[in-house]
Amino acid sequence: MLLLVFFVPKQSTDTNSSSDNVKLNSPPTFDQFYSSYSDALDHYYGYASKMSFFIRLGSTKYKTSNDDGKKILVMRQLLCSKEGIVDLLHPPKLGKRRKNAISRCGCSASIKINKEGMSEVWIVKHIVFEHNHPFTTPLKVRFLPINRSISSTSRLLSQSFGEVNVPVSQQTAYFYLKFFGGIEHMGCTQLDILNMCRDDRVDLKNYDVDLLVEEFELKKFVQPDFFYSIVKDSSGRLKHVFWVDSVMIQYFKLFGDAVTFDTTYKTNVYSLIFGMFCGVNHHRKIVIFESAFLR
Repeated sequence: MLLLVFFVPKQSTDTNSSSDNVKLNSPPTFDQFYSSYSDALDHYYGYASKMSFFIRLGSTKYKTSNDDGKKILVMRQLLCSKEGIVDLLHPPKLGKRRKNAISRCGCSASIKINKEGMSEVWIVKHIVFEHNHPFTTPLKVRFLPINRSISSTSRLLSQSFGEVNVPVSQQTAYFYLKFFGGIEHMGCTQLDILNMCRDDRVDLKNYDVDLLVEEFELKKFVQPDFFYSIVKDSSGRLKHVFWVDSVMIQYFKLFGDAVTFDTTYKTNVYSLIFGMFCGVNHHRKIVIFESAFLR
């Protein structure tokens, strides 16, 4: 298919009217200027959302500042998400290719914006409007990543449900569908919520030991008899942690004649084994004397 490259006569570069001259979701033009980098991205993303295609970031160019030596972005290319061709005959050298649908078909639709000198003005220097594939149908437009987002309310609700171990599938089926009036009004997919929960777990893992110590200190303030001990290795990583509360202490005083140490047969995501010192009370029920995480 013949690709059409449009070049329009150069417009005025008066930055005082850059934002006013940009119509909402209108196609960009050659030599069109923007007052900031974010304005240029917002305009093209809005145009892509209106035309029902998705964008991915392309090549960039940086320039080193003479003042502080920092790298400054001076060129950005935005491509259609179907740009490029997947090579199925030759497997990748590193790792394996993901078993997902092949969507790239060599589409050349793109836009390139350059920074005007050392100012904050960005100018369109190259545009290709023609796509070699049909656009997304109206029924599937909401599935485009450019049209999907998780609101702050949905994020807080999902985090609250996660704290009480409500699976994401049940959150979607029993609450979001009723709250938003149907899955087409959610503004995101179930996979987006799963990815959000995954990212939250990754963020939590970076400071979870501090949260554990904070929780233990709070229990120690409420229960004066509460005791905990943390052992770290030579690199400062958590190695062992033991804790015992007032109830465990009372159990040990009453039923501590025979003590067994039991551990789980599997480690968790932190490669720690959960163990506990336990015994039997006068009703032949198991009571816990102390708990621990061991590496």
